[in-house]
Amino acid sequence: MRRTASILFTILALVTPSSAAPAIWKVSDADSAIWLFGSVHMLRADTDWRTGTLDKILSKADRIYFEADVSAAAQAELMPLSMELGFNRDGILLSEQIGPALTDRVRAAAQDYGIPMPALLTMKPWMAATTLASGPLMQSGFEAGLGVEMVLTAELPDDRKGFLESGAEQLGFLSGGTLDEQITMLEATLDSLHLAQSDIEAMVEAWLEGKPEDLGLAFDEQMEGFDDATVARIIDTRNRNWVQKIAAMLDGNERALLVVGAAHLAGEVSVVRLLEERGFSSERIQ
Repeated sequence: MRRTASILFTILALVTPSSAAPAIWKVSDADSAIWLFGSVHMLRADTDWRTGTLDKILSKADRIYFEADVSAAAQAELMPLSMELGFNRDGILLSEQIGPALTDRVRAAAQDYGIPMPALLTMKPWMAATTLASGPLMQSGFEAGLGVEMVLTAELPDDRKGFLESGAEQLGFLSGGTLDEQITMLEATLDSLHLAQSDIEAMVEAWLEGKPEDLGLAFDEQMEGFDDATVARIIDTRNRNWVQKIAAMLDGNERALLVVGAAHLAGEVSVVRLLEERGFSSERIQ
């Protein structure tokens, strides 16, 4: 989600299925442990990311936590809030908020990716940015239904699933910026659309090869044009919130597997790094 509810990832072209091994960490205190697996929210149909190590952890974990509920029912419940936070309901058009030059760029991108311009004009800048960012992904064969979370949640009974935050909280993180921050987000998205497919492929190649450091560097390059406050809100703040919950899991001796966007497990403010700073030990097991 580092790029908007999660807006990124995947490829298998340069990696054979036998070598695919996305990173998994085991984080421990004196008498218990949890596991962390970095996910990709949209994938192509031919991406092979499952490993024996992951399946073994899935079988023995008491509970599997995801960022938020991605079920169809949960998304339907969020629709009214999405409309409230993502769309201008007072008659103001996106073009009035961003000016003619940026509107022309939005129109050109909408044409390139088959996104209806009338729909974009009803959106706030952050929602328009998120919608446009999905264009190169969908055009390149990436599907949310093939993402890690969708695959795993379909396999698990409800009583084994947990969520680190609500969908409403996620929408709040995405939509919480000032108008200027949202416009900067839209501009940065437009600036990077022509590189989006190659950037995503580089990140997913690093993910499949188990190279979170490379994934983090690629992600940081992709985020260079975003306002610092936006990045802090949708990555750093959320990581710190999750660390508090993970610490409670360890205190309660809960055997949990956490499946979160891979970008949250890379970089200086990664969940793994923050847990280490709190005194927990970490071990890379895949």
